[in-house]
Amino acid sequence: MSLGPLPPVANWLRIVISGEIDAEDVYPWANVLHFEYAGTPPSDSVCSSIAGDVSTAWTAHMAAECPSPTTLTKVTVTDLTSDTAGAGEDLSVVNGTRGDDSIPANAAMLVSYPISSRYRGGHPRQYLYIGGNADLEGAAKWSTLFTAEGQTHWRAFLAAVSAISDSGTALGSFGAIRYYGKFLPNDGPPRYRLVTPVVIPITSANAVTAQEIASQRRRIGRRKR
Repeated sequence: MSLGPLPPVANWLRIVISGEIDAEDVYPWANVLHFEYAGTPPSDSVCSSIAGDVSTAWTAHMAAECPSPTTLTKVTVTDLTSDTAGAGEDLSVVNGTRGDDSIPANAAMLVSYPISSRYRGGHPRQYLYIGGNADLEGAAKWSTLFTAEGQTHWRAFLAAVSAISDSGTALGSFGAIRYYGKFLPNDGPPRYRLVTPVVIPITSANAVTAQEIASQRRRIGRRKR
C-alpha cells in the first residue's frame, strides 16, 4: 500500500546529481543531497537555474575525480516545502577528465558525515563513483593519496553548492533528512513514517572519505568495527 507523498520539509531543497558510465543507462549512478535555503522560494525556472549552478560546481571540483567514461548527465532540484513548490532540472553533460580506466560499476568511495545523534544505520553517508584503476592500492583499498584528494574535492564541491544564490534564493546549510523511524521494541512493522521529518545538520567540512573500497549495492562487504 502506498503511503503517498513524503511529508513536507520547509525551506529545504533536494538535489539529485546523476549520470552514466560508458554512456550506458544500464550503469547509472546518483547521489542525493539536501540543502537549506533562505530568501525567496524558488520557482520552477529558478530551480532549473540552481541545478545549472550545481552542474558548474561539479565541473569545477569533481569532474577531475572521474575518468572520462563517467559523466554527469542530470541535476534535479526540488523544493521540499510543499507538493506544489518549485522543481527543475539541468541536463548539461559533464565528462570526467581523469585519464584512467573506470573502476568496477559496483565499487565506490564512501563518504561519512559525523553527527552528534545516533540512529539505526549509524550516520549519513554518500557513495561516490569516482576514481580509476590507477587510484587503487590493491584490490580492496584506495590509495592514501586519492583518499585524501577525493575528500578535499568533495568538501569543496559541497561548499560551492552551499554558496549558490540565485534570484533571491540563497542556499546554506547542508544536511540529511530522516523520514522513517523504527518501532522499539520491535513488535510492529520494521519501519514507520515520521509525521514530522527530522533534519540532521551536517558540517560538510567534516566529511570523511574511507580508504577501504565500498559499494552502495553491498556487493563488496565492509568489515565490522
